[in-house]
Amino acid sequence: MSEFDVAIVGAGPAGSATARRLALAGCRVVLVERSRFGTPRVGESLSPSVTPLLAALGVRESFANLAPQESYGVRSSWGGRGESSSSTMVDPHGPGWYVDRAAFDRMLAAAAAAAGASLRLGVVCREVEPGWVVRLSTGEPVSARVLVDATGRAARLGRRRDAERIAFDRLVAVTGFAPDPAPGGFGLVETVPEGWWYSAPAGASRLVTMLLTDADLSRDRRLTVRDRWLARLGSRTAARLTAEVGTLRVVPARSQRLHRREVAAPWIAVGDAAFAVDPITGDGVAKALRGAETAAGAVLALLDGDAGPLAAYEAALDRECTHYLRRRLDFYAAEARWPEAPFWNRRRSVRAAL
Repeated sequence: MSEFDVAIVGAGPAGSATARRLALAGCRVVLVERSRFGTPRVGESLSPSVTPLLAALGVRESFANLAPQESYGVRSSWGGRGESSSSTMVDPHGPGWYVDRAAFDRMLAAAAAAAGASLRLGVVCREVEPGWVVRLSTGEPVSARVLVDATGRAARLGRRRDAERIAFDRLVAVTGFAPDPAPGGFGLVETVPEGWWYSAPAGASRLVTMLLTDADLSRDRRLTVRDRWLARLGSRTAARLTAEVGTLRVVPARSQRLHRREVAAPWIAVGDAAFAVDPITGDGVAKALRGAETAAGAVLALLDGDAGPLAAYEAALDRECTHYLRRRLDFYAAEARWPEAPFWNRRRSVRAAL
């Protein structure tokens, strides 16, 4: 059996950044990822605040090698006031970025391995026994003193421990990719009765387009059927989509918080596994990288037998979640054209109850 200080399951930005920080601190780390980053991923838009976070992680040069496209902001048609724009040109960190998200995640995982983490790609975590003994799909068991759940919104490990996943909505993104030789430097957001559309560059000569709606609406109205999906396109989104979209897939996008019943056990959740936000905030990757820094500090404390920083970490996430939910309400309250449409009525009802 291979022995490690820390086992991290999930090599998205939060998991890989946590692994790199811990490996650089001298920990023996195993990072397990079920994919090989071979299929397209969503989350291609990076806010300007990502730039200093990547520099602090020591991966700025590797990021530049991905040839990211500069993002100059978002054009939005929200609330019936015509099209408006938010610009990153005056941000102190410079522009935001559009990336091939699978390539970005692969880069961060490679950076963790370069720091000394043992990276296992294409490997599934089958079971975790108290102790922690992690049984992998390769048949190899590994042991660790601290376990990190970085499995995204699924929170697969935390939900098997002492935690409950609290979902605040049913949001999903019905997503497709299309070729586009000149996708531009702006994202586009546009509301419709069923929810809202988002489109943006997603790597070289490619555009991602997604309808953000509720899971039951997607199912009942068959919005994963290409013709029905296309029929719901907003006019500005339709004008931007100049080529045929590939296979549609549904990506979970719900807001949620993983609530622990107690914080004594030596495990921690990071990234979307701990606290996931609505894509309308546009800050998911930056949040993941910031959270990785804090989580790494809590893990180091756990290795020293001190659970205090873990309790502080969870309390800080609770405060952040409360602030975020109020901010999310403000976003959705700005659109009042379809008060009887289920998607928008649900969000108005939440605000009215507060």
